[in-house]
Parts: sequence; C-alpha cells; structure tokens
Amino acid sequence: MRKLIRHNLGIYFMLLACLDFTLMGACAKILSKEISSIEIMFFRNIIGVVFLLWLLKKSKVHKEGGHFWLLVFRGVAGTLSLYMFFYNISNITLGGAFAFQKTAPIFITLIAFFVFKEKLEKKAWIGIFIAFLGMLLITQPWADKAYHSGFDLKNSIIGISSGFLAALALTSVRKLRKSYTTEQIAFSFIFLGTLMPLLSMIGAEFFQSKDFHSLHMDFILAPFVMPSLKSWIIILIMGILGTIYQIHVTKAYGIAKQAGIVAGVSYFDVIFSLIVGLILGDNLPSAMVFLGIIGIICGGLILVIKGKK
Repeated sequence: MRKLIRHNLGIYFMLLACLDFTLMGACAKILSKEISSIEIMFFRNIIGVVFLLWLLKKSKVHKEGGHFWLLVFRGVAGTLSLYMFFYNISNITLGGAFAFQKTAPIFITLIAFFVFKEKLEKKAWIGIFIAFLGMLLITQPWADKAYHSGFDLKNSIIGISSGFLAALALTSVRKLRKSYTTEQIAFSFIFLGTLMPLLSMIGAEFFQSKDFHSLHMDFILAPFVMPSLKSWIIILIMGILGTIYQIHVTKAYGIAKQAGIVAGVSYFDVIFSLIVGLILGDNLPSAMVFLGIIGIICGGLILVIKGKK
C-alpha cells in the first residue's frame, strides 16, 4: 500500500483534499441550522486570512504587481461564487451543492472559446453537452411541480451562477499569474471573502428579515447571530479543515506527474459529499438527479483531463 501511495502521491493528496473539502462542507451544513450561510463563509475565510498571511510572510518570491482591478474582479467574482455555494449547502443536499460547484470547468471552456477565441476539439464539445444535460436533469425546468424531483428554481439558478462566477474568477488567474504570486492572488480573494460577508451582515441590520427574504436576497444579506459553544467548536474545525485542504491541494498539483489526472480525481468530492450528506440526513437523490450529477462529473472529467495533459 505504501509503495502504491509513493508512486501516486499527487492522486493521494488530491483524495485527501477532496475529503477535507467534503468535511468542511459538512461542518457548514451542520452550522446552517444555527447561523446563516453568510456568517459561515465569514468565519471560514477569516481563519484562512491568518493562514495566508503566514504564507505571504514565509514566501521569498515577490512580483511587481499590476492589473489591480482585475485582481479585485477575481476576488469579487470568487467571493460571490462562495456566497452561492454556501447558500446551496445550507438549503439543498450536500451532494447537489458540490455538483453545482463542479460546473465551473464547463464555463471556463466556454469562456476560453467565446472570449479568448480558443479552438475546441470534438471531445470538448461532447464534455460540455454531457455536463449540460446533467444540469438539465438536476434542475428539470420542464417538469410540472407535481412531478419535479430536482432542486427548486432559486437554488438551481444560484448553483449554476456559483459555477459561472467561479469560472470567471479562475479564468482571470491566467493573466494575474504574470503580475502576482499564487499567495498574493489567494490572499486578495480570501481578504475580500472576509470583508464582503462582514459588510453583508452589517447591511442586513438595516432591513427586516422578511424584506430580504421577500426580495430573494437572503443569500447575500443576513444578520449576525452569536454562535453557541458547540458552533464555535465546529467553526474552528471547519477553519482547520479549510487550511489543511489548501495544503493538500497545493501538494497534489505540486508533485503531480499528470495534472489532468489529479484534476479529474478532484471530482471525488462530489461522491464523498453525497455519502456524507446522507449520513447528515439528506434525502436520497431521485434517479433523474443522480443521473444529472453523474453527467456533470463525466462532462467535467472530459474537460479537465483533456485540458491539463
């Protein structure tokens, strides 16, 4: 077993990262019974700020900077994606939330085609088509309410938007890498990911709860609620898991012989989240939703493995 792990360290660390991320999502799911998704995101990110400050101090590589507003755009887009991801975790099944997040490679490929005029081969279009079918099976926009077994319209829109915004954030990194280190890019994102939910909680104090619920803005506005002792412990565990996740992901790609294979392994977090979600009390997905999740995984795998050979 040790020999097998030594020869596949990239895959090993990515599997650990998938487990870390799934357990972090499970912590968020448990916390959602007591505090809002916005507050969960705030605590998750503020712990990350401390870790990244340490990494920045430790880093010996420095770049001159530039493209400041693109850096801000990357942080804002990534943070809005997190708003929606954590809202999904709080309101639908854990596996469903993770599946929506995994639509990002589809949008990255489409952005590359339409914006950067990159050519797509037949396999890429097949991957997009399969993943798109998966999204349709999850959302089921054609189904009558009595026969609808997918996620509701609001969470479906939020979930797909989460994947799209994550794609915008990740695509912008291509240009930012020339001006900033990985640690600097990550810090700008995690800093805005702490500041924006803090402002959301402050802003929510000027509204009544029914106001932002009626306007369907509860994914971006929610008042601060003092966590219980139990929740503080879970928040601490979530923060630790988030930090360990970053370490494992960095190691996975840093020592990977084939980045495409490691990127493909990252889809295991959807499988892990389905299992952990069931343990936490999520309902079994309907056959159609399950096929949709498989479609997103298969389509995404075609795109990430092909794109990172």
